[in-house]
Amino acid sequence: MKNSTKIALIIAVSVLAAALGFSIYLILSQKKLIKEQNAEITEINAVMEFEKQQSIEEFEEMQRQYEDYYINTSNDSLLRLIDEEKQKVQNLLQELKTVKATNRRRIAELTSELTTVRGVLKTYVEKYDSLNTVNTNLQAENRQVRRQYEESNRQLEETRAEAEELDRKVTMASILEAVNINLSTLNDRGKPTRSLRKIAKLKIDFNILRNITAERGRKTIYLRITNSKEQLLPTSTHNFFTFEGMTFECSAKKEFDFSGETQPITIFFPVLEHLEEDTYTFSIFTDGNLIGEKSFILE
Repeated sequence: MKNSTKIALIIAVSVLAAALGFSIYLILSQKKLIKEQNAEITEINAVMEFEKQQSIEEFEEMQRQYEDYYINTSNDSLLRLIDEEKQKVQNLLQELKTVKATNRRRIAELTSELTTVRGVLKTYVEKYDSLNTVNTNLQAENRQVRRQYEESNRQLEETRAEAEELDRKVTMASILEAVNINLSTLNDRGKPTRSLRKIAKLKIDFNILRNITAERGRKTIYLRITNSKEQLLPTSTHNFFTFEGMTFECSAKKEFDFSGETQPITIFFPVLEHLEEDTYTFSIFTDGNLIGEKSFILE
């Protein structure tokens, strides 16, 4: 009896030991499995966090690129659209930074939205670049046209100046010239005299030089005789002419037909008062121009 009890006790203890050992085995196996699963989860989380960080860095770089992109346009609508897309990028990027790495669905949605916004923003910027290129080309063409216009104006001014200079030369060339001006003093019988008290008439001889440019036809010569005080000698006639926009009285005048060839001219001036010792200037005018002048000393 005692032996039977002892054997049963040994069997029970053996069963319990085996059960305990199996339980310990199960517990250790479970702990190992849990450890392996935790390691796998940690690795997955690390991968997900790495992927999330890569997305963040990618879109932060995109944000920096477009923030640094200089926009200078008068197109307010385009500028407003670009600013709106920039704001979308900023908002989506902010949410991407705060969402948990394990929320792969939301991360995928945010990444997709950011990719879409990037495409839209790129389209707007390319449109701006295209418009800017067109505008730059137009400005370059405008500058070229302006340079051509200024060059045309410069050439026109040069041509006008040359024409004016030519006109001036033609005008100067068409002015008659009185040369070889000589003075004779005559008494009341028309004979030469050197006595101031006996001078009754002044005879002025000169030549109108040949001029093929000047207009031919009837012309009037005006003679002014002045003393050293620029006073006009007294005259019985009161004839006037215009010179440089002013009206002057002449001492004598004479009409003649200009043929274009050299012509001698003689003008007589009757002396109304006795002449004094002085220097007298004889100025000859025609067609509104001073064509000759000479001074004589009478003593």
